[in-house]
Amino acid sequence: MNLFKWKDKIEYIIFMPSTTIHFPEKILKRLDEAAREHGMSRNRYVLKACEEALDKEEGKWPEGFFSADMKEEDLSILRKATMKMDHEIYSHGRNRGAPLL
Repeated sequence: MNLFKWKDKIEYIIFMPSTTIHFPEKILKRLDEAAREHGMSRNRYVLKACEEALDKEEGKWPEGFFSADMKEEDLSILRKATMKMDHEIYSHGRNRGAPLL
């Protein structure tokens, strides 16, 4: 058995940071059913769904969305407000990082 072949998978499992997500019961039941149908754990199913969404670049604004018919002053205010909002969201996050082994 070639241990180097498994090295990346082992590091991925051991060093993967964890997080907690709260789902309403109705969604959690649907999630569990879908994961079971695909022969995956709930965690693996959620991870795959997140990867697919990120690969599709969901949530990105269309090119030129904020600049269409907008004065530079208004665009500047919007950018500053967005930066402030991002800062507030990230500064109040509770990422505990990877568990100590």
